[in-house]
Amino acid sequence: MFETSKVRTFFQGRVEKYDSIYDKDKKLIWKWLDFIFRRSIQIRFGLTLKECEDIKDKKILDIGCGPGMYMINLAKRQPKKIVALDFSEEMLNKAKKLARDKGVIEICQFVNSDFRRYVPDDKFDICLAIGLFDYLENPLEVLKKIRSICLGKAIISFPAKWRLRNIVRVIRLKLLGCPVYFYTLKQVKDLLTKSGFGDAKIITVDRDYLVIAK
Repeated sequence: MFETSKVRTFFQGRVEKYDSIYDKDKKLIWKWLDFIFRRSIQIRFGLTLKECEDIKDKKILDIGCGPGMYMINLAKRQPKKIVALDFSEEMLNKAKKLARDKGVIEICQFVNSDFRRYVPDDKFDICLAIGLFDYLENPLEVLKKIRSICLGKAIISFPAKWRLRNIVRVIRLKLLGCPVYFYTLKQVKDLLTKSGFGDAKIITVDRDYLVIAK
């Protein structure tokens, strides 16, 4: 749990910076830097929303929801409910404010918890875990839990090992005291098999693997 504490501390102080990744109105220089260093975040965002086109009356869990950008975009598509879970209280407060501002607060539930300790009162049609496995020391434990509560598809991202852009990320996060983990394609496939996902599509997205699993 010491690793978890480090990650929580890292994200508690970076809510606004994290939220700005999805801001379309930023200055040109920041858009250029995002294209160079954060292109995969934008691409996987679009691909994930495309995978969730028909979600009317469905139950969705967003694990590690951050400031709520996925939650807000999905809430507009009339799901039955969205549970937004994050262990950073500041991130969750940002997500709540966003849901309130966008008028979708009534279908959103907010849980401030480590997913490993979360006890849901229901199962979900879609589970999102985007940008989560970057910071997990024991990914199999979490994948198995996702599989156990997911009735439909799970959409999960894994940062790819041996990518040039990820070298910069390792150095930056190490200096900031935040652990980060990377995966080969074989490791991703092995984790999916061991956790019970029998049907999975893996898309290479720049420095990430995006998994759509059932």
